[in-house]
Amino acid sequence: MDQIWWNHIIKAHAFLENIVKEAAGGHSLLLTLPDSVPWKSTFLDLIREQLLMENPKNKLEVIECPEEEPGEFILQKYCKRETRAKYRYGVSYAQFLGKCQETVLNDRYVWVSDIPDEKVTKWLDFVSEYQKNVQDKTPGIFILEVHNDAMNRKSKKGVRSLGFEQNSGAYDKYAFCALASSETNCKEFLRPYLAEAVASVCGDDVELCAVCVAKGMEFLNAPYETIQKVTEELVRSDGERYCFSKSQEEVDTLLWEAQLKYVFPLVENYRRYFVKKYYDFIKAALPINNGYGDQVMVPEEAELGNLMYLVERGGIPVSAEESMELKRYRKARNELAHMNLLSNEELCVILKAGKHKTASD
Repeated sequence: MDQIWWNHIIKAHAFLENIVKEAAGGHSLLLTLPDSVPWKSTFLDLIREQLLMENPKNKLEVIECPEEEPGEFILQKYCKRETRAKYRYGVSYAQFLGKCQETVLNDRYVWVSDIPDEKVTKWLDFVSEYQKNVQDKTPGIFILEVHNDAMNRKSKKGVRSLGFEQNSGAYDKYAFCALASSETNCKEFLRPYLAEAVASVCGDDVELCAVCVAKGMEFLNAPYETIQKVTEELVRSDGERYCFSKSQEEVDTLLWEAQLKYVFPLVENYRRYFVKKYYDFIKAALPINNGYGDQVMVPEEAELGNLMYLVERGGIPVSAEESMELKRYRKARNELAHMNLLSNEELCVILKAGKHKTASD
């Protein structure tokens, strides 16, 4: 699932490639990521591999944001004792490190992870001043990871900004779920709806999407209960618990919207199919009143309720099987129109039937 997201979802992969392009091109970055990055270890591994291909001499090193001041920490970590001894107060750490030739920092991409809001400005000031003072060498490149979108506007000269949320949206989550659904136990005709339902309900949590898609029929049979079970029993790739705050009512509303999107067009397709098939019989029975007191004058205007009325009155000669089918679609239409969810059984029958075609289509 992690490879599908980072290698096959266009915007997610483009975001990863943009990081590599900027860093390999010698630009330090202010990188805004969500609190829970999908499969972060895979994300970092792929960046590390691509940077190595672009520049075999440099190494990506990921460090937790330290307690110390940025310059002091970098001096201690990336300079030998003899080099550190040359440092004199009165010169900033950024100036000294920018001009220093004898440091492994020159061969590093330094990824500083989880920088709290109150430390972002200090890191930006340090990196900006460091870049300004680089002389006659290839500088170290800094990737400053933050989790507050507002921080993205704090970028300074010498530091470029990239944001995860700027590079992914609802369609990307759906595309991921659609690709992931090919590996589930769902019938093929159910997979587009499964992908839509999961992407809608799970929202921005791509890893939760992956788990729910993998559940397949278990999710479709009991979406809310399945998610509750996942949050209680499973953990994310980083070891943290899944977090899901939507209520049963909110989940049902999102599922209704997914059913409306996938089922309602099929209901309308069936109505048109039925009208076309029995056009002459319907035309001969008109005009009739619809449920709103208006007259239906032409077959194309007949709704499913009108058609059911004509069948029951004997105006349209259909088989018992066709009569049951018409009732099913009328019931589905009415349920969705009144914001009620279809049962899984009703949903499966309609999705399996797909689009209806007459002999002339």
